[in-house]
Amino acid sequence: MTPERTLVCHLSMIMRGWYVAMNERLHPLGLTSGQLPFLLHLGSAPGVTQETLARHFRIDKGAVARAARRLEEDGFIVREVDPADRRAVRLSLTEQGDAVLPEIRRLEHEWELEACAGLGPDGERTLGLLLARVARNIAGEGCRHE
Repeated sequence: MTPERTLVCHLSMIMRGWYVAMNERLHPLGLTSGQLPFLLHLGSAPGVTQETLARHFRIDKGAVARAARRLEEDGFIVREVDPADRRAVRLSLTEQGDAVLPEIRRLEHEWELEACAGLGPDGERTLGLLLARVARNIAGEGCRHE
């Protein structure tokens, strides 16, 4: 196996494992793993536009609109037309959305601890730095949803 395929294979396995585990853990909250990045981003950037989210996550605007509609229907976010630009829709967390963030972060941290078991603090730090570098190489930035 070439180094490129090894990386892709490992990343794919990690992400599939994350999706499965997070879907199971988020189910009692009425959420899915696909909604988690939106909620975490809105927690750190309230009032962001759907278009900005689409650019940030590198997905089409329709996918963001569908996700936003579902999150709004479930009471986690509100969508408001920007009064300064009637074409723009701004998204913000509701009280319910804000209240669920600590549990989402706890579940995500719990999964990371399980995934990094046996690495030790130095190994976890090194892995984080290396993955951040790979993310920057690919997307020009890393993850920002602390």
